[in-house]
Amino acid sequence: MTLDAQHGLFDERALFASLQALSDAVPKRLVRVACNDAALIGKALDAGADGVIAPMINTPEDARRLAEACFYLPAGARSFGPSLAALRAGGRPYEEAAREIEVLAMIETRAALACVAEIVAVPGISGVFVGPNDLALSLGYKAGSDREEPALLEAFGKIVAAARDVGKYAGIYCASAAYAARMVGLGFFMVTAGGDAGVLGAGAKAICSDVRGALSEG
Repeated sequence: MTLDAQHGLFDERALFASLQALSDAVPKRLVRVACNDAALIGKALDAGADGVIAPMINTPEDARRLAEACFYLPAGARSFGPSLAALRAGGRPYEEAAREIEVLAMIETRAALACVAEIVAVPGISGVFVGPNDLALSLGYKAGSDREEPALLEAFGKIVAAARDVGKYAGIYCASAAYAARMVGLGFFMVTAGGDAGVLGAGAKAICSDVRGALSEG
């Protein structure tokens, strides 16, 4: 489950409440932070996130700063104060649990694509996550998900290969179940099949359509 604190309507209080509301049945609770900022990243992890997705990671140095913000010394520079996150660890010491944090760097620009192999190889980075809208814009196309352009599909393949070569994984935002399954076939390990607003909207439309159909039959 990913909570979007970049484009979603989460302020700090809503983010904390939502993380706590997610039950232990959710194996991973990720937060997409607003930017590659150590304070925002630390807050999300202290609140109980099991990992972060950071946008606009364009260089290996950006990736190093991201990883540094996620881990305690000596691996990184995160300040210790897990508060609610320690509850998530149960009887396990949080310092130990914190070593398993997922750290995903978003690949969204031409610059990031050019050095994706170096970005994903940075110690502490778990993998990379494709933002198809911004990547499309950066490569000269209109924004949109579930892309078919050969240049974008080629870029996706390059990203998957770069992650695989260093034993890490790649993820991508998809807007439909069919495209998500296709991206799994391409080698992506983590995919979406839409967001909450789209799912709720589609459900509401389906219900309204069913009601209209029942009324016309009556």
